[in-house]
Amino acid sequence: MRLNRSLRRNRLVCKLCLLLWAGQAVAVAQTRLRSTDLPPLPMQQDKPNPGVAGAFAGISHGVLLVAGGANFPNGYPWQGGTKVWHSTVYALVKQGRSYDWQTVQPLSRPVGYGASAVWQNQVICVGGNDASRRYADVFTLIWDGAAGRLRTDSLPALPVAVANGAATVAGDTLYVVGGESDRGTERSLYALSLLHPASGWLKHADLPGPARAFTALVAAGGQLYVLGGRQTAAGRTTVYADAHAYQIRDGLWKQLPDLPTPLSAHGAVATPDGAVWVLGGDTGERLAQIEQLNNQIAQQPTGSIRDSLTVRRNALQRDHPGFSRAVWAYRPQARRWLKRGELPFAVPVTTPLVAAPGGFMLPSGEVSPGVRTPACRRVAF
Repeated sequence: MRLNRSLRRNRLVCKLCLLLWAGQAVAVAQTRLRSTDLPPLPMQQDKPNPGVAGAFAGISHGVLLVAGGANFPNGYPWQGGTKVWHSTVYALVKQGRSYDWQTVQPLSRPVGYGASAVWQNQVICVGGNDASRRYADVFTLIWDGAAGRLRTDSLPALPVAVANGAATVAGDTLYVVGGESDRGTERSLYALSLLHPASGWLKHADLPGPARAFTALVAAGGQLYVLGGRQTAAGRTTVYADAHAYQIRDGLWKQLPDLPTPLSAHGAVATPDGAVWVLGGDTGERLAQIEQLNNQIAQQPTGSIRDSLTVRRNALQRDHPGFSRAVWAYRPQARRWLKRGELPFAVPVTTPLVAAPGGFMLPSGEVSPGVRTPACRRVAF
């Protein structure tokens, strides 16, 4: 009799624990994320700014800088428009009680799809490409508030020219992982001492998972987190959900629980409480459909079948539903991902997630294939 009562109590306790855990998970999933609109990118030649994807971005002396990138100013891809790279640099400067964009000194060349990181008020810009080539250049953007102008400086070039890689700073060291080079998609992890840059780049152990570009890289708690990404080969793209952490002190990689969904071109940021947030990104489902049609179009001669496939492909691009709005949080102690909520706006991809006091910023970016947005937002933790 006592044993039966004890078993019933234990079952009841287990059920209560499960209900409490489920309630906590739901509460986390329903957390409302606070977002604030920043001024959109300014008019260009008396026309609304279409926005840019693949720009460098970061905060220097309290000023948000957005530099370079690419867009389709003369028609979307399904309209026959061509991609144009830019050298424009925008600075969001405080004027009295408000913030306004200024167009400041341009980059030395049009470039986009590099990686960004911030160290001691310097926005570090790494690699990138234009319509004809990739670059290994590494340079910094620094806002000079007293002079009201932008200053630039150079750092040692990467050992290999890469675009669509990822960068972060841990302590006084700049790290770069992945990307696409002339030799293919990369697994390499490089490091540069920002205190002693003349010592050059040091190659660390390769990422143990598949080579990837469009990944998210963030430093937190003495580790580098590499989260998701994608690789394209023979006209087909694989989007990854795997997650890895590089233990900086030991020089070792360890595999983490997979992301809840495959993601590429997303953002990640470390929060003050030790978690890592991942937001936005492309799951690859619509991309796979578009690529399949592209491959079929390439095999067809000019004619009605090719035209029909092109119409279907263009419709998939034009009517794209947008990218993921979910925000996922990973806590190293729990070793699991929980959904923090969803952002209430079209979340851009291929734009740096800029850490800011109390949250982060999303400056411009791509909200569906070929479609940019001039909108800039701040999200609070």
